[in-house]
Amino acid sequence: MQWRPGTEVVVGTVAGVLDRRPVLVCPSGHVRAAPGGAAAAGSAVDVQLPQARRRWRRGDACVTCKAGLDLPVRRTRRSITVMAAALAVHTLHLDVPMTRCGDCGTDQLPTRSAADLREVVAAVYRPDEPAEGA
Repeated sequence: MQWRPGTEVVVGTVAGVLDRRPVLVCPSGHVRAAPGGAAAAGSAVDVQLPQARRRWRRGDACVTCKAGLDLPVRRTRRSITVMAAALAVHTLHLDVPMTRCGDCGTDQLPTRSAADLREVVAAVYRPDEPAEGA
């Protein structure tokens, strides 16, 4: 396993930056994604980044208190610490839209950006991903 220069990927409403990327390199020079990197990052995002819940016909609800989310969305940067058994601890930086619950004050990702977030997490760990865009 080697650490290669990182990448930046933008998908829809979410951008992700990985300062250094874990890859497997064989003696012939073939490069593959390190196993477990994207899965570990996905788990870390689920734990460290609250995500709103979708309510049928009534918009998003707060993940903490279940109140309706009606405050405006704003851009923010969140750093996610990724820990995996086979990899060194590293950080994934995300530029995401977040909305705050008016009742309890929890900042959370709107449901409309959840798919973009999953795509960004998977894309930053691909060794063949271009430096810009997904």
